[in-house]
Amino acid sequence: MEKITSETMRNFNRRQIYNYIFTQKRTSRQAISDDLNLSLPTVTQNLKLLEEENLIERCGFFQSTGGRKCVAYGCVSMARVAIGAHITAHGLRLVAVDMYGSIIKRQQISVDYKHSDEYYIRFGEYVSSFVKSLNISQKRVLGVGIALTALLSRDRKHVSKSLLLGTAEAGLADFQEHVPFPCQLFHDSEAAADAELWFSPGINDALYLGINYHLNGMLIVNRKIHVGKEYTGGLVEHLTLYPGGRKCYCGKKGCFTTYCSGHVLYDEEGESCEKFFARLRDGDKEATVKWQRFLEDLAIEIGNLSALLDCDIILGGTVGAYMTEEDRLFLQQMVRSDFHYAPSSDFICLGYKDVDICACGAALAYVEEFVKSI
Repeated sequence: MEKITSETMRNFNRRQIYNYIFTQKRTSRQAISDDLNLSLPTVTQNLKLLEEENLIERCGFFQSTGGRKCVAYGCVSMARVAIGAHITAHGLRLVAVDMYGSIIKRQQISVDYKHSDEYYIRFGEYVSSFVKSLNISQKRVLGVGIALTALLSRDRKHVSKSLLLGTAEAGLADFQEHVPFPCQLFHDSEAAADAELWFSPGINDALYLGINYHLNGMLIVNRKIHVGKEYTGGLVEHLTLYPGGRKCYCGKKGCFTTYCSGHVLYDEEGESCEKFFARLRDGDKEATVKWQRFLEDLAIEIGNLSALLDCDIILGGTVGAYMTEEDRLFLQQMVRSDFHYAPSSDFICLGYKDVDICACGAALAYVEEFVKSI
C-alpha cells in the first residue's frame, strides 16, 4: 500500500478545495470547511495559496446572519485561456474560452484547407495573431484544440479518413510544428458533444446531432463519448434515409446528411445560415417550404434512431443554434405522429446555442485537464 505523505495530502486538499470553488462558483470559507470536512486553518491556508497563484479571488461578501459578513470566494475566470479551432474544407473558426467555457473572442477566416506546409504555416500565423489580440501573457494559454471534419486514429494523432477535407495524410505533428502551444486533434462531432456535456450536466445517455453545413453525430453513453471499435462511432449521417436518393459525398445514395444538413437550406458561398433563418422568421415562402420539408425528413430519421436507441436526441450545430422551442415541439410531434412507439416524455432537446460549439468543445478539453491537475 502506497504511503500517504504530507505533501500528497496537501496537494489533495488544494485540489479538492479548488474544484469545490470551481463547481460552486461562489462560496465561503465555512461552507468549504463544512462540505469537505476540513479544518478552518487548512481551508484558510489553501485559500491563501490559491489567491497568491491568482487562481481564485475574493468576490464580495455573503449576507450577514448576525455576525461578521463572510467573504465570498470564486475562481478567476481568466486565470487561464484555451484556444479552439474548427477546420472545414473552406473555412477556419477560432475561439478563445475562459475557465468556464465562455467564449471571450472569436474569429472566422475564409481559407481553403490543403494538406501542405503552406496551409499549416498560415494556420500557425492565424493562431499566433489571434492569441496576440487577446492581450494576455502566452503563459496563460493552456493549448489549442483543433476540431476537424475528419475521422481520426484512436490516439487522435493522425487523420484516418476525410472525404470532406480530401486527405488521410494529415497529422497532429503538421499543426504542432507551427503552433507555439500544445495541440490536440478532435473529430468535430466529438468536440461538439464534449461541449454539450460540459454545459449540460444533466445529460446521461443521448445522441448528439450536429446539424452544420454537413451533418454529423456522436453517441453519448453514461456521460462518455462512444467512439466505437475503430473510432467511427456515431456516424449516423451516412445511414440511408431514402434508398437510391440524392448522391452523398461518401458515394452512397440517399444518406441522412443529403437531406438534413445546412447545405439543403442555404448555400455557404451565397446565403449564410443566419440570413436563411432571418428570411424564415420573416415568413418568406421559399424558406418556409424548405424548412417544412427539412423537418419532415429529420422527423423520419429521428424516429428510426429513437426506435434503436431510446435516448434523448440533442439538436446542435450551426442550424441547431437557430432552432426555437416551437421548432422542437413541432418536430417532436411529427415524430410521434409517424412512430407509435416514440417516447411520451420530451426526448428531443435543443443543444447549446452557439455556432462555434465545435471549436469551443476542442478548447474545453484543455480547461478540463487544467482543473483536474490543480
